Amino acid sequence: MYELISLSQLLQKIISRPDSNIWMVLLTNPDDMQSIIDYLQDPVEIFNECTTGNISGESGARNLIQKISEALEKYLFLWELEAWENSEWKIFDALRSRLDKNKKGGLIILSDRSNSLMLHNAPNFVSWVGARTFYLQKDAEILTTEECDERIDALQEYLGKTNDEVITLAENRQLPTDPEYAEWLILLNRGDLLERQK
Repeated sequence: MYELISLSQLLQKIISRPDSNIWMVLLTNPDDMQSIIDYLQDPVEIFNECTTGNISGESGARNLIQKISEALEKYLFLWELEAWENSEWKIFDALRSRLDKNKKGGLIILSDRSNSLMLHNAPNFVSWVGARTFYLQKDAEILTTEECDERIDALQEYLGKTNDEVITLAENRQLPTDPEYAEWLILLNRGDLLERQK
């Protein structure tokens, strides 16, 4: 039903979308949610040229919406909505217009169970999200050495640079803002250099 994507593909979707209040839903295993946020936060900040924030929904929908209204960050990761039952999703749906606070939108990270509750109890928000719901499993990102090499070769050909040139650009804080460069550094196990771009 939903497109299965890797973390690097998701990063490209986040960065390449229009600069407006766009929200997406990411479906994954609850145990992977924190690691996914940790993985995405720096690349999104760097290549989307904005600050990011994590907002927990564990205190309910009204509290979540209030935190969104008060957030100074431009792109938000919403998570810890696993305890929400029907009533919380209905409140969230009723307050959905408050998600537009001159921000760039965000990513709502849910399990299959929470997504099912959202579908049945927040139809207006679901309609607003539309086809921007994706399914991700952590294992989908794991590439063999051969697959990594093939992808790096494709990036070299497409962007006309070598691995060393990309690393040097990153070290000198001159890396272009194309999302492919973030993916390239991650494939080279040099995601640490993304932090330098800030």
